[in-house]
Amino acid sequence: MSPYYKYKKEKFLEKYKAAYNNLSDLKESINQYKNTNSKIIRRAMFAFFQDFCEYIIDICESYIIINDGRVNSTTTSLKLIEQAFNEGFFDKNLKNCLSMAVKLRNRYTHDYYQRESSEKQIEDFCFQKLAYLEIFLEESKEHVILKYKDNSKNN
Repeated sequence: MSPYYKYKKEKFLEKYKAAYNNLSDLKESINQYKNTNSKIIRRAMFAFFQDFCEYIIDICESYIIINDGRVNSTTTSLKLIEQAFNEGFFDKNLKNCLSMAVKLRNRYTHDYYQRESSEKQIEDFCFQKLAYLEIFLEESKEHVILKYKDNSKNN
């Protein structure tokens, strides 16, 4: 096993914990922004959102590797989420939510000419979805699964 794959396997739980903690920070910044409308808190919310997306991509990649799958450097973030879903890491609803977050992150990062509309979409997504999302790992002898709970009133 290459050092890269060994590292990914060893660091899986740490990456999940980082994603979990980052989601907590994101939710706190969302609540503070709702209450204060501070542009500094808004920027923090976007930073936490981008970090959360990166952590999700990373744990999807690690999950694939832990289950003896292969990824290459040209695999897109959305394909990693799809492959992790196909390997049973999470259900379709969570896959759709995570895919949407990454699509919004990609648009925000790469489509500078649409920055204002991208920010509005991310803000709405954070307020409507991520503010109410809880993630946790569930494990059995055979599998580790990323579970979630949507505490929104619109589930």
